[in-house]
Amino acid sequence: MWRATYARLPAGTHPHIAATARHLVADMRHSSYPAALELLLSAAAARLAEIRAQD
Repeated sequence: MWRATYARLPAGTHPHIAATARHLVADMRHSSYPAALELLLSAAAARLAEIRAQD
């Protein structure tokens, strides 16, 4: 999916995807689910740490 769709997006309209496309294709050959889950969990942990620091 990454190679067929996202890696072909033009840099003019999608500069960040174009700049990282080769890495995204290499890391997410079969599914982006593991990377997306890790991103979600990292964000949740960071937010929880912020909340705990406020107490």
